[in-house]
Amino acid sequence: MGKRWTDKDVDDLKRLAQRYPAHEIAEMLDRPVGGVAFKAYQLKLSLRPRNSLDPGPAGFDWQA
Repeated sequence: MGKRWTDKDVDDLKRLAQRYPAHEIAEMLDRPVGGVAFKAYQLKLSLRPRNSLDPGPAGFDWQA
């Protein structure tokens, strides 16, 4: 089992979710990406995409 989320961790996640993608937040908080993504889901937070030019699921390119 992973480490528990403290109130400070949750506050940090809420602040960072507005600016950074899950993989960067995970590094900053020293947590696995899946843990960050799941906690954000529980808190109904939107995470920034990895890259705004990322083609998204199944390689579909919305800009084409």
